[in-house]
Amino acid sequence: MSYITNDSVVTVVFELSWESAHAAHVERYYAAGVSFVRDILPLGLKSRMRGLGVGDSVEMAIDPSEIPEFKPGKVLDMPLARFKAPFIHNRKLWPRLGRFYPQHLIENVPGTRPDSDAPFRVVETDKIGFKADLNHPMAGRDVRIRARVLGIRPPSGESGVLRRWSDILFHGPGMQAQLSDAATDFFGDEPFARDDESFARDDESGDALSRATPGQWPCLDSRALAGVTDIHAGLLGNGMDILDLMAGRDSRLPQGLAPASVTGLGVNARELVANPALTASVVHNPNQEPTLPFADASFDAVVCALAVEYLTRPFEVFAEAARVLRPGGVFVLTFSNRWYEPGVIRVWAELLEFERMGLVSSYFAHTEGFGDVRTISERGWPRPADDKDTAADQTALSDPIYAVWARLDN
Repeated sequence: MSYITNDSVVTVVFELSWESAHAAHVERYYAAGVSFVRDILPLGLKSRMRGLGVGDSVEMAIDPSEIPEFKPGKVLDMPLARFKAPFIHNRKLWPRLGRFYPQHLIENVPGTRPDSDAPFRVVETDKIGFKADLNHPMAGRDVRIRARVLGIRPPSGESGVLRRWSDILFHGPGMQAQLSDAATDFFGDEPFARDDESFARDDESGDALSRATPGQWPCLDSRALAGVTDIHAGLLGNGMDILDLMAGRDSRLPQGLAPASVTGLGVNARELVANPALTASVVHNPNQEPTLPFADASFDAVVCALAVEYLTRPFEVFAEAARVLRPGGVFVLTFSNRWYEPGVIRVWAELLEFERMGLVSSYFAHTEGFGDVRTISERGWPRPADDKDTAADQTALSDPIYAVWARLDN
């Protein structure tokens, strides 16, 4: 068995854990080819990892010097005229409280490049302008890191570039956090509308959701789907009564799980019949009728995989999930950065990637009875060699997976 030395090249899963005012968060990142000669790891992590073998892990607090500093001087007053409002789905996108936008949408910001995609957050608004917080979304956070070793090999003389892993791991996280003293404005200007009018009309009959989720996972690669299963594995247990909300042909349940029952609620009868995990199924469109056809406290868990972005009545559906759950039950929703474009709700398409976890978290905040909100991101895995999707030509990485869950109060 080999162990990490000063010149090893290592495959690692890094895991960041941190908390915001309203939730706890975990960010996982698969990192291949981490060079102990060339790369810069968070302060103190290299020394703690030396001597570890495959399967070993180490955890520590990230030194504050490695975390972006919060600087009050980077919170700037901006007149609305300097916001270059983009068009998304043929309508202008204006700054809203608590939301994130790329910095290049503001004209003439001191100290930033005019093409910068780094995010800023709107922390105040009025009729003539807004305050733009240009600090990093993770600025000032207390963060822990865990490194789990998956592989070790000696250097082979290959060339490469220096990678600063703190910068890589902190790119994205933080945008799922809510403001500490105000609700994020996700819900102005018809957020749950669809810009495809024909799709919206079809939704009244159930045809729209059926087209939005044919087989429920038409475009994610097998590694990403395994990530959904892994998240379910950490939350579901034997003997549970499980509701698969907006179910398709596969409920992504872990192998070996022995639930008491698995009920699928979906809009496509053929997909439900083809799902081997289901012990019962109901054809039902929650966008047409959000009241779920189940008695109170019927389930120990509700799962909703890769479908929350199509819910046009999420507050009512989340309230129904709370009603049909037993005390202590979990409601978990998973999604990625790919979806069926005509069916997606308007606000989903407007948000930055990590920000969507904040939207789903806010659904829980608007629903009485839920607590202990948690989010997880999983990125960086290589795209499977057998993946035949067109996205394989655009990226060598597997589709990211994001999850948000909460538990019903006891």
